[in-house]
Amino acid sequence: MLSKLRYDESVSGYALITNDGQPFLSFSLPDEALPPIQGALRIHESSLRLMNIMTDAGTVILARVDPEWILGVLFEPTESLGSALQKVKDVARLLEDIALPPPPAPIEHPIPAISEVGTGTSAAINPAVEETPQQVVKVKSEELISPDTIVRHGCVMLRGVAYSDALMIDSALNIEFKKQFANVGVDTLLMVDEKRTIVEIADVLSWRVEQVLEVAQWCLQKGIVDVECPEEQETSAREIVELPLFEGKIKKAKKKHRDVLELCDGTRTIHEIAEILGILHFNALQCIVPYRGNNLRMIRKTRE
Repeated sequence: MLSKLRYDESVSGYALITNDGQPFLSFSLPDEALPPIQGALRIHESSLRLMNIMTDAGTVILARVDPEWILGVLFEPTESLGSALQKVKDVARLLEDIALPPPPAPIEHPIPAISEVGTGTSAAINPAVEETPQQVVKVKSEELISPDTIVRHGCVMLRGVAYSDALMIDSALNIEFKKQFANVGVDTLLMVDEKRTIVEIADVLSWRVEQVLEVAQWCLQKGIVDVECPEEQETSAREIVELPLFEGKIKKAKKKHRDVLELCDGTRTIHEIAEILGILHFNALQCIVPYRGNNLRMIRKTRE
């Protein structure tokens, strides 16, 4: 969801922000933007739905996505206010469908849920569906078992003894963690609700499954997470892949994106498309990110 903002050229930075103004899942949001954001939250926290504030770094749009989280997006000065508001509303609506975990620090003044950003309507936030596996193997991080032989696509990530320390800003573990994985690591940990599998976390964040697997394996060794894995997957040779399907009109897409979008027919991965065109995977990914959630969707399939 947030990757729609990451590759938007009009966005300077963004973060999910707690009610008391602490940023998480932050991407390039400058420190000088935080004091005016925190000041606005002190005044408008209980009534905030969608608002804009001026900072020395530029215009920031704030949108409530659930009772404990606010999306803050900093835009380039050239972006119109109307366009900025609409972009944030679109992402905020997508985030409302995600069961976000509570912030690492307790919130002093939780407020009622608001379902529709920018409107007066309200509805319950969809909870994550909890599936009960028939046979699982629970692996505690303190056990001397190599995580490389345990962590798989279908494992559920659980919060370990060092989970809070890893998310505590400027703690030694947090600094080591961000140095190792940057945004991928912090984003992954904030999606750990003890219900989602590694595949589901990757899907929510629009990361590759292999990236989340690497984070999970490292965190298991550090005591940041535990894992709970179905035994059946150990013998499975199947791989879950994501295949982009573009359903919009190719003439309305930017010219530099069209070569990639024309190959997004729901049968190829973004890696395969990059290989066909002879370009980097990252460059191919940049071509599809602006269209996700609108004219492009990801189809998940299992391959042998």
